[in-house]
This record gives sequence, C-alpha cells and structure tokens, in this order.
Amino acid sequence: MDTIRVGLLGLGVVGCGVVKTIRSQEQKLAERLGKQVEIVKILVRELEKERLVDIDKSLLTTSFDEVLASSVDVIVEVIGGVEPAGEYVTRALCQGCHVVTANKELLAKHGQELTQLANQHAVHLAYEASVAGGIPILSVLRQFLRTNEITSVQGIINGTTNYILTQMEKHLVGYQEVLADAQRLGYAEADPTADVEGYDATYKLFILSQLVFGEAEPWDEIERRGISQLRLSELQFAKELGYRIKLLAQAKKTAAGIRMSVRPTLLPLDHPLAQMDGAFNGVQVTGNIVGELLFTGKGAGEMPTASAVVEDLAYLLTQPFAPQPAWHIRSEKEHREELLPQESTWYLYLEATEPVRDPYRLLQALLEAGIQVKKLRTEYHQHDVLRCGLIVQAFSREVLERLASNLSASYSIVPVLNTAEEVQEDEDQLLEQPGIEYSASTLR
Repeated sequence: MDTIRVGLLGLGVVGCGVVKTIRSQEQKLAERLGKQVEIVKILVRELEKERLVDIDKSLLTTSFDEVLASSVDVIVEVIGGVEPAGEYVTRALCQGCHVVTANKELLAKHGQELTQLANQHAVHLAYEASVAGGIPILSVLRQFLRTNEITSVQGIINGTTNYILTQMEKHLVGYQEVLADAQRLGYAEADPTADVEGYDATYKLFILSQLVFGEAEPWDEIERRGISQLRLSELQFAKELGYRIKLLAQAKKTAAGIRMSVRPTLLPLDHPLAQMDGAFNGVQVTGNIVGELLFTGKGAGEMPTASAVVEDLAYLLTQPFAPQPAWHIRSEKEHREELLPQESTWYLYLEATEPVRDPYRLLQALLEAGIQVKKLRTEYHQHDVLRCGLIVQAFSREVLERLASNLSASYSIVPVLNTAEEVQEDEDQLLEQPGIEYSASTLR
C-alpha cells in the first residue's frame, strides 16, 4: 500500500491532537484512502521539551529544511502566527507540497497571495480548521454555493469570549475574574488580546467572507470591538430586558457592498445563537433557497481542531486538484457611510450621578433629544448612582454624547439584532407612538 508522507509543523496542543487522531484512525484512513498516512517529520522549537503525546525523537527536528528534505507530500501547519509559519507554507507550496493549515491570522493577512501560489503550483491549500474548529462550516458552504446564493453569514466564532460572557452572566462575576479563570482552564492565552479584543473572530470572518462572497474588506478595516470593556451590570440589564450579549461576527451582502463587523450585540433570548453557551461556537447561514441554517459545535481545543485538520488531509488526498477561486480585497473606506445602514434598534446603558436622581427626568431628557425609548430598566446602585438599561431607536451619536455630558452620565451603545419581522413591528409601533415599557427596582 502506498504511503502519504506528512510533515507536521508544531507539536503544541493541536499538533499533539493531530498525532493522536492519525494514530487512532490509522486503519480507517487506510481503508478510505487506499493509502497509509505517516508523519515522517515534526518541526518543533525545542527537541527536549516534554510532550503531551509519546513521540519517537528521531521524528523531531528544529530545521524546516530537514522537513522538506524528507520527501513529504503534505505539510500540516499548526504553529500559528504570521512568521515563520508564512515562510514555511510559502516554501512548501513552491516545492509542490499540499498544505493543511489552521492558521486564521496567516490566511487573513496573506491568504490572497497563498491561494494564488497554490493555484500556480497546482496543489491544495486546505484550511477548514482555521474557522470554528470542529464545525465543518467551510466544506458545507462550498457545497451550498453550488445552488444557493448566500446573503449573510453571522455567528459566534470565538470560544474564549463566549465562555467569558457565559460565566459573567450565569455566575454574576466580573470580567477580570472570569478572564483569570479562563486562563487557568486553558480557554484563554496568557495574552488574551487576540480573543477578547475581537481580532481572532475578525480573521475568521475575513475567511468566511472570501469563501461566501468572493471578497472581503481588508481585515484591519473590518469594524471591530471586543468584550474587555463590558461591565457585568450591562449583561444583567440586557437579560432583564429580554436579551443576551454575544460577540457576534457578521458579513452581509448589501447594495453598496459587503458589510462586515465583529462586535458585542444584543440577541433576543430565544434566538438560536443566544443559546450558545461556554466555549461552543455557532454559525448561522442564510441562503436564498434553503433559508436559515444553524451549525454548532466546539470551536476550539485539541481534538475539535485536530479533527478538522485530519478531515482536510483526508479530503485533499481523495480529490483531484481544482483551482481555488481568487480572493479579492476591497477597501470600503470611501463607501463607509453607505455600508453602515442605520441599525433599527440599540441597547443604551447609562450610569448617572447627581444631579440626575429621578429616572423620569432622564427619560424626559432622552425623549426631548429625539431618542425613542422602547424599554427601560433602571435601578439605584449604592444609593447614589442611577443605572439604566434602555432599548432605543432613532438617535445620533452626537446628540447622545452631548446629552450624556449635560447629564454627567457615562454610557455605552450595543446594537440589537432584530429579525425582519421585528423591524417591521418596530416601525409600525413607532408610527402609533406607543407607551414605554418601564420597570425599576428602586424609585425615589
């Protein structure tokens, strides 16, 4: 039986998972592929480091040249980061090796050149593991693109932030304390910036948009806001108003172009994505024929990511080479105003001290400023700070900033995800000038 020779770059958590998966599925892979899959070289930084899996030390090397010299057919890259991973992948493609990668940052920053290079040398560049770990969302989307026109993709595609938000809401614990717990459990890195500030989700959204729409904004121009500034009280008020805050990644096709964003968003409690707890991911796809579909699963970790890597490996070994569609990057800076249609509904969180003691006075000030209030939840904190959570419509940031300054109030704004039906209901209700749904824990 022929042997497929694999060079593995990286033997961290995911790399060890790849080794375990290939070993445990050795017979099944041989039966399905008609070939043995063998890891012949593994690139590591330190030869003597203790590993999470038993490895013959003769397989280990610190030299990428030695990996390429081992007559490898496929390179599996699970190092992460842009360099030296980018150099290694480039050299592998140029040498005619297929490449499987889980590196979303590399793809977001250099995927356009790498896909061109793979096409030029007639080799596969597979990257299922780069988005949503164990959820086979990229392969599913490729199938759907044969018949459906996809109009939007949105989802929770970072497990670390979803774990943090879930723990904050369920256990009423502040951000810093939950982050420390996530780091202790291995859900968050020692430097959590990529996750908590939304960079990781932005890289993944860029890849999804390229696959679905054939283009994307430059990754560093995508509207991005993380979760590090969210307060526990914001999550509590949102829930009392009937919503849950999630870090939502969205890519939508509009008349003016592709609109992309990664930001905290309020989802109705009964929305499917609002039910994604802990480190789970969920991706919702809307197609013109099939309608809305939801895909869920573990988005990260040793075995979910390793599973996606090995599935990619098996796929490319059974498929003839076919050129990938070119990736296009389109800067939308000049069309930003056109591409930012007004969200119909927002969540406004306010904290005000003296002289605003009366929530009715605050409400009156909002109405006089032309800010339409649908729901209001208010309480006094430590007897002197008025906290308000509001669902509002029809306001400008300039008016809000001026109002907050006049009222000596701090505020934050989070968009609310509404369905088309809810948007129509909102418009009808505003025409009827309804009363406001109001509740308060303490009124003085």
